Amino acid sequence: MKGKKPQVAAAREALEEAGVTGQIAKRPVGAYPYAKRLAGGGSVDCIVDVFPLEVQRQLKRWPEQHERVTQWFTPLEAARAVHEPELSELITVFAATFVAADAA
Repeated sequence: MKGKKPQVAAAREALEEAGVTGQIAKRPVGAYPYAKRLAGGGSVDCIVDVFPLEVQRQLKRWPEQHERVTQWFTPLEAARAVHEPELSELITVFAATFVAADAA
C-alpha cells in the first residue's frame, strides 16, 4: 500500500482478509517468497514481510469475508497448514521463540 508503513499495511490486510484487529509489531519477524497470482492468470514474485499481530478482536463482518474461510490454529497447526515452506519455518521459529517465552 503506497504511502503506508509496512506494519500498517499488514494490519490492514489482516482486517480485510480475516476481520481481525489488534496490536501489530513495528518490525517483521521474517520474510518469505511468494508468487502472487494476477487476475489475468500470470503471477509476480514477491517477498512478504511477516508482522506478528496480537489479535484483540475478530469482527462479525469484514471486507473479504465471503472470499475466505477463517479458522483458528495453534502455531504448530498453522505451520503445517500453510503451503509455503519458508512461511512454515518462520511460524515454527516464531512460536518456539516468542510464544513459548510469553507462556513462561
